[in-house]
Amino acid sequence: MKLAMAALMLTFITAITAGFFVYQFMSSLTEKVKTAFPAQSLQLEYVHINNTCLTVYVRSFASVNIQIMEAYINDSIRNLKENIIISPGTVDVVYLYGTYVNGETYTVKIISSLGFPLVFNLKYE
Repeated sequence: MKLAMAALMLTFITAITAGFFVYQFMSSLTEKVKTAFPAQSLQLEYVHINNTCLTVYVRSFASVNIQIMEAYINDSIRNLKENIIISPGTVDVVYLYGTYVNGETYTVKIISSLGFPLVFNLKYE
């Protein structure tokens, strides 16, 4: 009986100790994932608009390359003329061609490969 109780206590202590180390490991891994894939991976740097083109400069805050998958203006999809891949920590340009009217306000949504959209409103003045 004493041997069974000792084995049970040893198993319990081992499980508690292992749980402590697994918790530390998972906590560290979670922080690394948050750094690699931040909640807001893209930031708007600058926007220029004219009658035929909306030029958007975006900065990447992710630690991996980000591809721009889709772009919407007022919930209407826009074709991207080229494949846009933004390296970590750099600024790249997204050209959205179309017809833009002076005095109108446009809602722009840029979808990245990480799935987090960059959404902003722009008034053409």
